[in-house]
Amino acid sequence: MFFKPIKTQQLTENIYVVRTIISNFYIYTDGEDTICFDTGYLPIIIKIALRKINIKTDSISHIFLTHSDYDHVGGIKLFKNGQIYLSVDEEKMITFKKTRTFLFFNKRIKSEYKMLKDDDITYIGKIKVKSITTPGHTPGSMSYLVNDSILFTGDTLTIQNGKIKPFFWLQNMNTRLQKESIKKLLKINNVNLICTGHTGFLKVEK
Repeated sequence: MFFKPIKTQQLTENIYVVRTIISNFYIYTDGEDTICFDTGYLPIIIKIALRKINIKTDSISHIFLTHSDYDHVGGIKLFKNGQIYLSVDEEKMITFKKTRTFLFFNKRIKSEYKMLKDDDITYIGKIKVKSITTPGHTPGSMSYLVNDSILFTGDTLTIQNGKIKPFFWLQNMNTRLQKESIKKLLKINNVNLICTGHTGFLKVEK
């Protein structure tokens, strides 16, 4: 298992990363709107981390989930003003129609949510979010491309020694599909930053 989340910090003018023990989630703001990609692991840890970067939970207007594993959705109740989005193919994971592993289900999301399909585009003010289906880690894993240049991948891929690799195979529901999803992401032009759920970020050299 390869977990190496990075510390809570401001990455760029617009991006903050939050560490919640074993995972990272990301906050994007343009000064007018503030959204996040996943919500982290334990609520108490999230509260402490957000105080470090001076971000309040009620400032988050939209939540884009990469998938429904608990280390990515554990803090969802903290963001009471956040409209939740997830892949249409991930809904079966949160309604107990599909097990995560033998006899184990993912967390049910009781808040209202909207479902996204491949290539859907959502505008939050001036922030453009493109949804990209990237199944493999879970059936409905989804990556998000922000303003055509920043890619939030959740657990679709890891960064190891500056190289892109699949997530640890025992944690995937279908590693073959995950490898195909990585190939799909690598075909996207103009990406300059890739942000992962457990292994930090990678600046893409042109």
